[in-house]
Amino acid sequence: MIPAAVVLRLGIVSVLLTTPACRAKLPPCPVVEAPQRALSAGCLTLVHGQLLVVEGWNGRVSPPGGTVEAGESAQCAAHRETWEETGLDVRPAGLLHTFATGFNLYRCDLYSDSGALDSQAITEVRRAYWLPLSDVDAVEWRFPQQGKELLALIQATEPEASSR
Repeated sequence: MIPAAVVLRLGIVSVLLTTPACRAKLPPCPVVEAPQRALSAGCLTLVHGQLLVVEGWNGRVSPPGGTVEAGESAQCAAHRETWEETGLDVRPAGLLHTFATGFNLYRCDLYSDSGALDSQAITEVRRAYWLPLSDVDAVEWRFPQQGKELLALIQATEPEASSR
């Protein structure tokens, strides 16, 4: 049996870590292009042959992303969701694909002060990490065929990256 004092401390720490005021402040959205609309949006970020992904609590992997909030552009939602799930401040650089689900996937770039992986929204995802493109088939994706679809998008837009 866990002592009551330990349970109380864990509860307090949990509340503090999940309270928005206790986390770092969301960086401003860096997008200056015309706002695009979508139900949900996310980022495909590729660095040195590795894809930024998040692992959900169910063990399935996907690019960071989520629901667009009222009044928010799809690009800014991709930026916000990526920051919330990974701790990285990325710059959405262009729409790669709109899926049948209404999800807009943007190519997002890191820049010198993007930060480091540090999951801010510990209740949303289990972890964020860099997945080597060579390991895309070795993980369980959130949606069937998602890994293959992402590889096809990467090959179509950045063929040199997919040959690593």
